[in-house]
Amino acid sequence: MNKKKILLFLLITLFASTSVMAVENNANSFNNLSFTNMSDLYEYNTTVADNIDKMNIEDILNNNTNDSDDDSQLWDKSRPIYFAMDHVNSDDEKIRDNIVNKLKENGFNVVKAEIGPNEMSQNTHELYENNITDAVVFHLFNGVDPSTIRELASNGSDNRGKIVRSNGNDVVLAWFYDSADPVNANGSAYEYVRGSETGPSLENPGQYMVDNDIVGICTSSDMNSHNESADYTGEKTADEFMKLFKE
Repeated sequence: MNKKKILLFLLITLFASTSVMAVENNANSFNNLSFTNMSDLYEYNTTVADNIDKMNIEDILNNNTNDSDDDSQLWDKSRPIYFAMDHVNSDDEKIRDNIVNKLKENGFNVVKAEIGPNEMSQNTHELYENNITDAVVFHLFNGVDPSTIRELASNGSDNRGKIVRSNGNDVVLAWFYDSADPVNANGSAYEYVRGSETGPSLENPGQYMVDNDIVGICTSSDMNSHNESADYTGEKTADEFMKLFKE
């Protein structure tokens, strides 16, 4: 069954259970419409399908079932944030301060902010050893290492990390500067990350993060593939991080 036929079937099914629905973006409003028979409905849906041919079924369902103002999935910014970032260059401290200051200015509760790979591991250790709950772990990388992803996966290979996750702590892993991109579907590292001295390679890291409740952010140049959009100061990364929280 081709895409347009699937769309028509879906729309007809939706209209059979309710007389009024709205589809946003590239479709006319259905408000105040009524139909006397299925032939009229089918003819109208054919016109609508032509208008929304570029939309997918998931988009349609989301547009019809979710309120645009619903922030129930967003986090409370009063939660403690444990931040650590990779070494980048002589601007390390400036980048860290840019991010931390921006978060604090917007009311975020940053309780720790350090620089260096060991500090990232220390974040996990601290939450584990002190039985900390309801915190957000925020790690910023300048390169993709499968071990740092597995460490904080909800069902990963690190027992300490799994316990930290089971305590109601959330994880945001971010990549910036000139790192490869494991987050976006067209990123150079989305489907495969080679192993390192700390662990084996990882297939489909982007999907692995989704499956393991890790929020991924990428504001890098993806190895200079789209250099004009890369974040070299931490500002864009902080902006993307803040979108995860309620105002």
